[in-house]
Amino acid sequence: MRVPSGIPGLDSLIEGGFEEGSINLVSGKTGTGKSTFSTQFLVNGASKYNDKGLLITTEETAGNIRKQVYKFGWDLNGMEKKGVIKVLEVRPFDIQTLTTRILELIENTGAKRVVIDSVSMFELYMSEAFKIRKAVFQVLQKLRELNRTTIITAEILEESKGLSRSGVIEFMADSVILLQYLAIAKYKRSLSIRKMRMTNHSTDIHPFEITANGIKVRSV
Repeated sequence: MRVPSGIPGLDSLIEGGFEEGSINLVSGKTGTGKSTFSTQFLVNGASKYNDKGLLITTEETAGNIRKQVYKFGWDLNGMEKKGVIKVLEVRPFDIQTLTTRILELIENTGAKRVVIDSVSMFELYMSEAFKIRKAVFQVLQKLRELNRTTIITAEILEESKGLSRSGVIEFMADSVILLQYLAIAKYKRSLSIRKMRMTNHSTDIHPFEITANGIKVRSV
């Protein structure tokens, strides 16, 4: 079963949407649109597909997120009051506490879509790759067991050629979508699907724009 993102121009590239219960990494350097992408996935789920959502933020405050996305017409305050989206700030980064809290919120809210924005904070606080792998695996495995469709975001350092800070997370995800910013191109931002299991996905580089209504993927 497919879970549509509702992002214009994207679902036709991935056979109608993400695989239900899959873990999907959206990575990119600073300013490429990762938070907008993942929040749009939740907002569309709640408003278009009757899927409740859970947004876990490890960097921004919930208040800042609400302000930032309001410019797209996304009223997170209103959605939270209706009980269709829940925004949770996570600090400090105790993996066991996080896992327990996520499970409690999923049970209480019935969230079908989950966003963790971003996993890069775990990578900052854990210097050894095997510790990062073990910690993140605990969270993601629980989400898989519950059949929740999940997007996690990761920041790529400017000089890096990897798909996350540690180069670990991308191997644990079922799909990897890379967002890029190219100052010299006609369309400044582009999207490519680096992998997506069980999916005959596009392998092209697709330009996209961040419009007044959110992200819109252009045809090649």
